[in-house]
Amino acid sequence: MARAQPPRPPPPRARSAFWEHFSARIDPFTSAVLVFPLLLVYQLGILGSGGLGLNGVDFVTKSLIELCARDLGNYMAALGAGLLGYAAILVILRSYGRFSPQRFVPMLVESGFYASTMGTLILLVIHRFTELVPGLAVAARTSVADIAVISAGAGLHEELIFRVLGMGGIGFLLSGLTGRRRAWLGALVLSSLIFSLAHHVGPAGEPFTYAAFVYRTLAGVFFALVYQLRGFAVAAWTHALYDVYVLSLHG
Repeated sequence: MARAQPPRPPPPRARSAFWEHFSARIDPFTSAVLVFPLLLVYQLGILGSGGLGLNGVDFVTKSLIELCARDLGNYMAALGAGLLGYAAILVILRSYGRFSPQRFVPMLVESGFYASTMGTLILLVIHRFTELVPGLAVAARTSVADIAVISAGAGLHEELIFRVLGMGGIGFLLSGLTGRRRAWLGALVLSSLIFSLAHHVGPAGEPFTYAAFVYRTLAGVFFALVYQLRGFAVAAWTHALYDVYVLSLHG
């Protein structure tokens, strides 16, 4: 007589998208997938704005325009190819269980929370130690479309330049002179100072005020902490959503 087989244990429950999102820092490849919508909104949006929404540290678009021989048809073809490639990557990653579109939801929720609280936290810090009242220069009567383009460009390109390349590069250089923790701290401070100063240089830079400089330096510190702890995608979307919030208030 055959012996009865013991009941099989239930399969382990799959972790939810929220738990998966917060379980670790987002890796660079997944970050690239998550920030592509910002790139698409920005690249298409600057066409409608006649280039007025072009970000000051955007070197990608300038190179792309030259690569396309300054031809609009070539430019649109390049964007179309990029979009098709992005869609193909999503399909392939999903078929292998490497990525789910549901990952956008917790990332946007987390970024939205940081964006909505960042300004208040910075002002609390400023008022705790100084009597400064920062006033940031914001363009008035900005349309909804322009707000989306400007914010997407700032979130993507400024985080790429000042956090990924700036903070990462400075940290790498300093790591040969000091310990890893001190190198990271020095890179955070220096990249945040450069980030703030960049808003006051060039033809489109706003007049320098100490209060605005301090505010943006602390904003740079905030973005740097988000980048270091949560990854490029969360930092870029936090920056973009914060700019949407600020520009909408002054629009």
